[in-house]
Amino acid sequence: MTENEVIRKIKTISLDTDHRFSFIAKYILQNLIIAPEITIKEMAEYTYTSVATINRFTKFLDLYGYKELIHIVKYFNHNLVGEESIMIDKSNNALIFNTYHNIIRSLHETFRLGLVQKETIERVITNLKTARRIVVFAIGGTYNVAKDFQEKLLRIGFNIIAVNDFHNGYFLAQQLNPEDLAFFVSYSGETLDLIKLAKICQQNQTPIVVVCRQANNTLSNLANYEITISSNESIERLISTTSRFALLFGLDMIYFSLLATDLEHYRLVLEQTLVPKF
Repeated sequence: MTENEVIRKIKTISLDTDHRFSFIAKYILQNLIIAPEITIKEMAEYTYTSVATINRFTKFLDLYGYKELIHIVKYFNHNLVGEESIMIDKSNNALIFNTYHNIIRSLHETFRLGLVQKETIERVITNLKTARRIVVFAIGGTYNVAKDFQEKLLRIGFNIIAVNDFHNGYFLAQQLNPEDLAFFVSYSGETLDLIKLAKICQQNQTPIVVVCRQANNTLSNLANYEITISSNESIERLISTTSRFALLFGLDMIYFSLLATDLEHYRLVLEQTLVPKF
């Protein structure tokens, strides 16, 4: 079979919900851009199967193995990029296509990091549940990400506030103690105002959670818990795109992991706080 015929066969399998390989086929099609970067072990984890099942899937496609499947996906992506280039020439939307691909890669890399940091996330959740008060510190545009996290936790009954002003942040940091929890959200991990506030929290023995890029930085060195995200965007960037999505997803991994600890309870709370649409 040609590469395109294999892709067509995968599409046919994905549409048959009763097919034993339907979920694997669907996952590959939904993640064509990042699939070439996924190892066979990761593919098995993401599709809730096993390495043996993935190998059986490749044999069902009349392929020699997983490496040939990845080669075919790369070939298909290469042709897809060619088609997109034609569209870019017509509509001059190169920035949109590049941003889209960067965001997809960044989210996938952040997801992979989240799996590695599962135990750290669990410890953060333990602290979240027992904290007297939670403060999320963020500066500039990153505050929008912190605000989203605040609203999600407020809705399920947590005592949390997000702050992006240094002076208000200073007042709050000085009042925190070991019974509280401080979150610092910063892509670079080198924002001076946040570093000053984190040092105050450290002096007050307040547990510190830092969500930042995967790199050695000042904020992460002050943290009790560090959650790292994908770092494929420059620090000195004119516009924040992929970094903003990655930070949002990093905090969402904490939030949804929290919900998973008592899904029925949090579902009821969310239903109670649902704002009716009139």
